[in-house]
Amino acid sequence: MTSRPRLMSRQSGAFAVIRLAAVPVFLLAERLVEHPEANQALFTPLLALAALYAVAAMVSEVCGRPLSTPAVLVAVDIVLIAALVATSGGPFSQLRYAFFLLPLGAALLVSPRLTAAFSAAGLSLYALIAVTYPEFAQVPRDAVGFEITQILFLAWTGSAASVLSAILARRTREVSELLAVRGRLVAQALDAEDQARRLLATSLHDHALQNLLAARHLLASEGRDNAALIGEGLDRGISQIREAVFDLHPYLLEPVGLRGAIHAIAARAGDRGGFDASVEVEAAASGVHDQLLFAIARELVANCVKHAHATSMSISIRRLADTVELIVVDDGVGIDSSEVERAPLNGHIGLASSAERAVAIGGTFEYGAGTDGRGTRVRVCLPMPARSRAA
Repeated sequence: MTSRPRLMSRQSGAFAVIRLAAVPVFLLAERLVEHPEANQALFTPLLALAALYAVAAMVSEVCGRPLSTPAVLVAVDIVLIAALVATSGGPFSQLRYAFFLLPLGAALLVSPRLTAAFSAAGLSLYALIAVTYPEFAQVPRDAVGFEITQILFLAWTGSAASVLSAILARRTREVSELLAVRGRLVAQALDAEDQARRLLATSLHDHALQNLLAARHLLASEGRDNAALIGEGLDRGISQIREAVFDLHPYLLEPVGLRGAIHAIAARAGDRGGFDASVEVEAAASGVHDQLLFAIARELVANCVKHAHATSMSISIRRLADTVELIVVDDGVGIDSSEVERAPLNGHIGLASSAERAVAIGGTFEYGAGTDGRGTRVRVCLPMPARSRAA
C-alpha cells in the first residue's frame, strides 16, 4: 500500500527542495571566496541553467508530475555540479563540497547499486576536474595533497552512502512485506466476519423466521378472537427478523444480483431516512466484487440514514478500464474528517472497515464534500483481475 511509488515521490520532493536551495548557496560561494579564474565566463550561464532546472523540477513536483525518475534527476544534478565546479575554481572551488552531498542524496534512492554508481561518478568527475584544471599543475605540493585527501574522503563518503542505501533498501523490503502480510490478514479477518454473518443470517432466515411464519399461518386458520392481535405481533417480529437478516447478510445479492440488491438497500434507506434515492449500476461492473461493493454501499447508505439528514442520495457503480468504481453522494450535512478519524476509537468501525477492505485488495477509498461543496461524496475504486479486464 504505500510503498515504493509513494516513497519515491517523497524523495523527489526532498531533492527538489534541496536542489532549489542550493542555487543561491552556489552563487554566494562563488562570489565571496577568491579562486583561480579559469573557465569563469561559463559559470553564470551554467548557474542560470541550473536555476531554471531547479525551479522546473520544483514546480513539476508541486503539480504531481515529476520531470523524470529520481535516478535520472540525480544524474543531471551530478553533471550540473561538476560543470559548476569546473567553471568556478575547479579543485579550489567552494562548490566542490556539493560532491559530498551527492552520495548521501543518492542513498535515498534505496538502491545500493545506483548509490555506488553515482558516488563513483561524482568521485571520478571531481578527480578529472582536479587533474585537468589549467592551474592545477602550478599549485604547491601541499595543495595537491589536500585534493588527494578530498578524493579519499569522497570515496569514504560514497562507500558509507552505499552501505546506508543497502540498509534502507532492506528496511523498505521488510516494510513492504509487512504491509502485504497486514493486507492478507485484514482480508482474512473480514472474510471470517462475512462467514459468521452469513451463518447467523442463514440460521435466522431458515429457522427462526420460518417458525414464525408457520405460527402466523396456524393462528390465521384458528379464527380466534385474539388471533388478529397475535398475528400483528408476529408480523412485526417477522419484519424485524427480515431486517436483521438483511443487515447481517445480503441474501438478495444471490437471487437478484448486484443491481437489484443495491436498488433494495437504496429504497429501504430512502424510506427510513425520508430522502430520494437514485441508483445506477452498469451491468459490466457486476460479477467480480459484488459482495464487497454491496457491503461498502450498505455501510455508506446506513451512515447516510443515521447522520446525513439528506434530502437526496445517489449510488453509482460503473466499470472503468481496469477498476470498478462506486460513488455514493448525498446532499446532507457533510462529513468531518476529524470525526472519521476518531470514530474507531469510539467503537464505530464501519467506515474504517470499509476503507480497510478496499485498500486490502489494492483499491482506494476517498471521501470529501459533495456537489457544490454540500453533503458528502465517497468514491471507492476496486481493481479488476487481469482476466476480467480483457472481457
